[in-house]
Amino acid sequence: MRSYVPPLQLHIVLSKDFVEGAKWSSHLQQWLGGNERLFAVPEPNIPLFVWSNGAGAFPPDIGWAEARRTALILLVDDTLLAEPGWREWAQRQWEARRPADLLLPVTFTGKFTNGGPAFQVPNAVRLDVRPAADHAGDLLLLVTHALARWFQGRPGAPRSTQLFISHAKAKLGNVAGRALAQKLKDFIDSRPAGDVFFDEVDISGGEDFAKTLAQALDDASVIVLLTDAFSSRFWCGWEVVTSKEKLRPILVVNALEQGEVTSLAYLGKTPTIRWNAATPAEQDDPSMHRRIVAAALLEQLRLAHDVQHLGAIRKLAFPAGTGVSIAARPPELATLPDRGPSILLHADPPLPQYELRLTKRQRPDLTFASAVQALAGSYAGARPLSGRRIAVSISDGPDRESRGFTTGSQERLWTRLATHVLAAGGQLAYGGDLRADGYAEQLLDLVRGISDTGQPLPAGVVHWYAPWPFSGQLTAQDKASLPSTFTLHPGAAPAELGNTASVASAIGPPDCTSPEDQYAWTLGLRDMRLAMARECDARIMVGGRLRGVSPWPGLLEELETSAGKALYLIGASGGATRLLIDVLRGAPIPAEFSAEFQDEGGKRAPLREYYESRAGPVDWQGRLQRVRKLGVAGLKNGLTRADNERLFETRNLTEMIALVLKGLKACLARGPQPRSGSSPPRKRRSGKRR
Repeated sequence: MRSYVPPLQLHIVLSKDFVEGAKWSSHLQQWLGGNERLFAVPEPNIPLFVWSNGAGAFPPDIGWAEARRTALILLVDDTLLAEPGWREWAQRQWEARRPADLLLPVTFTGKFTNGGPAFQVPNAVRLDVRPAADHAGDLLLLVTHALARWFQGRPGAPRSTQLFISHAKAKLGNVAGRALAQKLKDFIDSRPAGDVFFDEVDISGGEDFAKTLAQALDDASVIVLLTDAFSSRFWCGWEVVTSKEKLRPILVVNALEQGEVTSLAYLGKTPTIRWNAATPAEQDDPSMHRRIVAAALLEQLRLAHDVQHLGAIRKLAFPAGTGVSIAARPPELATLPDRGPSILLHADPPLPQYELRLTKRQRPDLTFASAVQALAGSYAGARPLSGRRIAVSISDGPDRESRGFTTGSQERLWTRLATHVLAAGGQLAYGGDLRADGYAEQLLDLVRGISDTGQPLPAGVVHWYAPWPFSGQLTAQDKASLPSTFTLHPGAAPAELGNTASVASAIGPPDCTSPEDQYAWTLGLRDMRLAMARECDARIMVGGRLRGVSPWPGLLEELETSAGKALYLIGASGGATRLLIDVLRGAPIPAEFSAEFQDEGGKRAPLREYYESRAGPVDWQGRLQRVRKLGVAGLKNGLTRADNERLFETRNLTEMIALVLKGLKACLARGPQPRSGSSPPRKRRSGKRR
């Protein structure tokens, strides 16, 4: 697969000493990158990285050329300006950026101009002059507005963001759509938040009403003020349907008071915000206005990004001349393309099964593929991994944040990867405990929420391998709380422990310091990994701690036990996976794979010594030479050497998941599979008439 170049990449940079900076950074990440726990619905999916000067080191220079356009958002406070190293770093980025790139200072201090040209020349988002209580809302509004203007325009010529307020003037109950629209317009006019179309002001006497409205919708993000009277008004319905036909971004603001006699049929598949506007105070609330406008601008940015994102994928995934139509808006009956193209390429996630049934009934000639499905050579409804069990090893490596990845970005990878494996008919296998906010708990949330991306998952398709002694500590309540989707594989007590294994509750937690307990965990985890290697068809590896419960990193043992099965190593977030990639490539053995490193200056030596007194010395050289001998060719994962090298290096979540699915489909699919872009095979009709 040729390399995918994203149309847009965002970088957030801040000083580690900026006390509130982590909060603002997290705020922006979820806003622009999407909520990692809501992948069953379309969300912003813009590649985003976060950098700081943790561990005393400044971030590497921004990889401006990794995307067609790159934006660097600098969160500027006094601690950043006080450090000469930060000034030098920012100046290098300013000089290295391309004409189409953006450096956007977001200032929390009025002294920001002391930082030099990188802070002086570009216009800043001035939060330092705004009330602290407004920072959260203004941060999202003003940054989103700046990004939308820049990304939709040409280099050096930002494009004005257009907002169209669709509303019913009539008043039912206490809420009049005209009053709400006027207040929203006044708010937009008072801030750098875009240009607003308001029919009472922007349509002059004698103009063609419908034509002027249609022209105003051509480039606008549409804000629908859904009041009790809205759905009963002809022009309100006309504006919504015309917006859908023009594939415009739409935000529905639910300001219903009593309700509607009949809802408008074409308001679905849109982000929605609730506005309790029954009282004057609620109608005048600037935080509500701010939230509405920011969400409308975000939807505009998302669709502009997805149009280019899908355009790039169409070129990579489909031969020239293939009938492919792009849908940046979520596909629905109201927006299906005219008859002609046979494939509809849309943004992730995959379409739910119930929607596929409905759309196929209306358009049996149309095949659907999400971005990841297309890159992987598949389509909606195909289940090439049916009956195949895929193990996933994912944990936080110590160098993840130094690579620009955050907990949120790794969780997004996890939920999106799991969604696609399940949608392709595969089964998921995960080993470990159920720590609060851990990956197993997140998997529980995922299967409860997506249920086969729209249809209840078959019983038992998620396999949870619980190692001893954790398996012996599970209560009846723990087991009863597992949904039917889960199959529990409780580990048995290791034979080496003899009678002492009967009391699992006496064993300390995985992070305890008792050599005896650590030995028990090491054996329990070994048996769990062996069971997963026997019963799973493939293993995906991401991150990984360098020191774990055992006298070696857990992912080393997972690779060893799964050798001979399909293996996929994603290197972007570092950790043990990154080091194993280096060994597979033939690089010198990393120091982290040694007794000296694992002993941690003698702190962990008793754990290793206790293990070796019972099981013999750890054969580091022999184990790592076997990994090196395995090599990239020994991964047996259906990918070419070039594809694997790309999987080792890519920092784009879409490309990571697509490469894994492409390999899984190539080596695990049962029976012949249609090539990318082809329609599902149809049953041949018999010659009999019915």
